[in-house]
Parts: sequence; structure tokens; C-alpha cells
Amino acid sequence: MTTTSVRRSESAQIYSSCPLCDAADLRVLWQVDGYTISKCPACVLVFVQNHLTTEELAAYYASFEDDSYGDTNVECLNYYYHKLGALIRQRFPRPGRLLDVGCARGWFLDTMPDWECYGNEITKHYGMTAREKHGDRIFLGPFEDYPMREGYFDVITLQDVFDHIRDPLPMLEKCRRLLRPGGLIAIKVHNISCLYAKLTGQRFYAIIPPSHLFYYDKQTLGRTLETSGFTVVDSRFIGHLFKVKTIFLRLARGNAKSPFHRIYRSLNGSTLGELKFNKNLHDIITMVAVKPS
Repeated sequence: MTTTSVRRSESAQIYSSCPLCDAADLRVLWQVDGYTISKCPACVLVFVQNHLTTEELAAYYASFEDDSYGDTNVECLNYYYHKLGALIRQRFPRPGRLLDVGCARGWFLDTMPDWECYGNEITKHYGMTAREKHGDRIFLGPFEDYPMREGYFDVITLQDVFDHIRDPLPMLEKCRRLLRPGGLIAIKVHNISCLYAKLTGQRFYAIIPPSHLFYYDKQTLGRTLETSGFTVVDSRFIGHLFKVKTIFLRLARGNAKSPFHRIYRSLNGSTLGELKFNKNLHDIITMVAVKPS
């Protein structure tokens, strides 16, 4: 996917303290596209210090250009989805109710046909495609507006979405209420402490505000979950199946005018661009936690 160039709104508020531990002594790391990315020395959380409103984020996601990248990449996406599905089935041999927050076009839900699947998607044209397959179990709109069903779900997944969230602790509180006792939450995010991120700094492919607002590692993601009342039971670096063309899409960092994006477009559909390989730079964390019984 690509977006139009969206810079920081001048009306955006600024966090005066860490949203995780409330420490006030924040250290600015980088200025990227008008956004201030800071680190909390106390709990080491890295985040965009500009606190955007729900309306500002909705306007940003409405600017997405739909180039159907995911539709041509489903095989690679499924490589991860099946591994996550196996983790879920280890704890729940009998299918139950699953909610995928940020479900896009419903690709992960498609790999869990034995489960009662629900989804939430903020980008309308993605969510409408998911609805064509999964009906009114797909809710369109921000997660803040998702209907509250206390103790309804066995599993909630947030894949490539939790680092997009403007208020992570209230979101996890809502997830905890939606889960039944003993229910499971699985979160997949980029790892800001991996070697690749340390070498590239603000050029790390995941540093793309305001798309990504929080930048976690194992320590800060675990602390965020535990602060929200969850017990972490698993954390691992699951590799991905990658296409050659995707290297340049990541290097473009959402900028359709980047020379890397031009290379991506030239490779798109070519034999070279479609070549696949396994990638695991420890740049992606998958963490699993449970709601105590």
C-alpha cells in the first residue's frame, strides 16, 4: 500500500510524559516528517510524542492509495498466518471465537475456517472486501467504537496494528474485557531493538509516522501487556516469506515518489520481483498473553 504525503497536523497535542510509565523526562531521538519520536529513559518505550486525535488518524488512513499489494502477496502473508494459527491451536485445540483487530481484507480470518471469526477494520475499502467473505461479523470503524461484548472472545489478534494505535493502554483494557477468562491475545509488532533497527536508526523501514506511533521491543511490549492485566506466556521471532520486490517497497517507507518505490513498481509482476525467500532479521516480535482466569 502507499499513501499520499501526510505531515503532522499543527493542532496535534504533545505527550508531556510517557504514556506507559508516566515518566516526564523524555529524550527526543528523531524528527521525521514533522513528527517528534522520543524515548522514555525510565521504561525505554519509543513513541511518537505528537498525540494525534482519532479524526486526524481517520483522515490519514482515508488517504491510502489502494494498489492491492496484499492481494498479490497472500501466499507470503499466509506463511505467517499459518504459524500464528498453529500457536493459537496449541492452546485451543477446540475452535472458538476469534477477533482479528485490523483485519484488512480478512486474509488471516480466511486461514481459520474452523473458527467463528470476527474482524475490525478502519480502512473502508479493505473492510468491505472482508465483509464480502465474512459478512456482518466485520465491523468497519475505529476499534474505540467496536461493540463491547464482555467475555465473548477466546482469542484476539492484533497483527501489524498495535504499533498504529494512538492509545495502547485503553485499547488493551478493552481487549481484556472482550476476552473470556483464560482467553488469549496475540500481538505482532516491529522490533525497535533488533540489529537492523539499531544500524539504520531513523531510516529503519518501520519508522513511518503517523502510520506507526509506537515502537516496541520485547521488554516494552511485555510491560505494556502486563500493565494492562495480561500474563505473557510466549514471545518469539517468527520468520516471514518475502518477495524480492517487497525489499524495495519496505525501503520506500510509504513514499510513492521514492526511487525505491519506482524500483518496486518496475519489479512488480516480473519473474525477479516475484522470487520468494525466507526472512527473519528478528525485526518482528510475536507476543502471546492470557487474561487470568
